[in-house]
Amino acid sequence: MAVRFRKYFKECKPIACGGRKSKHCPSDRPRNKLNGQYRACGHWAVEFFDDTKQWQSLTFKNVRCRADAEKRLAMFISDRERGKLNLPKKKAIPTLSAYGQIYLDFCKNDKENTYLLKLRMVTTLTRYLGEYPLDRITPFIIEKYRVERKETDKVKNSSINIDVSILSHIYSVAIKAGIVDKNPCKDVKRLKVTQTKDRVLSQSEISLLLDKLHGKDRLMVLVGLFTGLRLGGVLSLSWQDIDFGKRLIASTHKTGKLVSIPLSEYLIDELQRYKENNPCPNDKIFESREITPEISSRYSEHFSDLFKKIGIYNCTFHTLRHTFSSILQGELGIGVVVVQGMTGHSSLGMLQKYSRTGLDNKQRAIQSLTDHILSIKSGVTNIELSQIGTA
Repeated sequence: MAVRFRKYFKECKPIACGGRKSKHCPSDRPRNKLNGQYRACGHWAVEFFDDTKQWQSLTFKNVRCRADAEKRLAMFISDRERGKLNLPKKKAIPTLSAYGQIYLDFCKNDKENTYLLKLRMVTTLTRYLGEYPLDRITPFIIEKYRVERKETDKVKNSSINIDVSILSHIYSVAIKAGIVDKNPCKDVKRLKVTQTKDRVLSQSEISLLLDKLHGKDRLMVLVGLFTGLRLGGVLSLSWQDIDFGKRLIASTHKTGKLVSIPLSEYLIDELQRYKENNPCPNDKIFESREITPEISSRYSEHFSDLFKKIGIYNCTFHTLRHTFSSILQGELGIGVVVVQGMTGHSSLGMLQKYSRTGLDNKQRAIQSLTDHILSIKSGVTNIELSQIGTA
C-alpha cells in the first residue's frame, strides 16, 4: 500500500503547471487562502493491490493533503491486521466452461432438438475455449478457434458458423445478466457456405446397416428407416403404441400431433421377434427411463460412432429420416401429402426438398419402401425387378 498525489486529467500530464488556471483545469479548482494562487489540480489517493492482484486507487472527501492520506493508509493497514479490511473486489468473470452450464440451464425449456444442438455446441466450445474467462475471449481467439476446428475436426463452414452463433447467444445471455459488457462475436464475419442437400444414405450404406447391425441397435435403425421417426420418437415408443393387428404405429413425439404410420410385414416380424427375446419394464421398447435431452444426446452420439465403425461416415440417426423421405418421394414417386402425414412435418414447405408426385396411400407407400430397401440388401433394385418382369 502507498499514498500518491494523482492529477485530475490525463491532459495535464505533459503540461507543466505554473499555478495558473487553463482550459485543462477543473472548473471548481480551489485557490490557496494565503496567496490566492490556484491549488494543484488533483487529489491524494490510497493505492493498493486488491484480492485479484489488480492495482486499485481510492480517494476520500476528507483526504486533503499527504498527511490525511497517510492517516487513512494507517487505518487501512490496521484494519487489515485485524482482519476487518473490506476492500472493493473486482467482479469475478466465469470461464466459458463454467458459464456454459449456466447457459444450458437457461435454455432447458427450448425445444428438444434446439437444446440438443446447443448442448453439442457448448461441449465443443468448451473443449477448445473452456479455460478462457468470458472477458478474455477476443475476435482473434475466435478466429483461431475456427481454424483449429476446421483443421482438427474436419467440419464444414456451416457447422463452424453454428458454433459461433451459439457462442454469440451465450454472450447475449451473459450481457443481460450483467456478467460481461460486450460480445466479441459481433466483430467476427460468418464463413462462406455453399448450399448442400441433406445427407441421404446410398444403396451400399443401407446394405451395410442391414448386414452389420444386431439386436437393439438394429431394430432402432429399422424403425427409423421404415417409419421416418426421429430418434426421440423411437426412444419414446412403448408396445402400446403398436397395433399389430392393424399394422400401425402411433407417435406424438415433438410436435404433439398424433402421427399414424403403417408398418410393413417385415418390420412387424422384427418387432415381434424382439419383443419375445427382450422383455422391457414399463412396457417401453427401447428405453425405460424418461427421455431427456441428455439421454437423446448420448444415443445420438452412440449411433454416429456406430455408423462410423461399420464404414458409414458423416451420418447421424436423423439421416434415416431424410433417407425415408427421399426414397418415398425421389425414388418411389410418393406424393408430398402422403409423406407429410407420416413424418409429421408442420408444413409442405419442409418437404419441398424431396418433392415428387405419386401414390395416395400410406400402406402401399410403406410396403413399396420396404420392398425397395430389402431389394437393395439382396442386390436387386425395384427397377431391375421390373425389367426382369418385362423381359
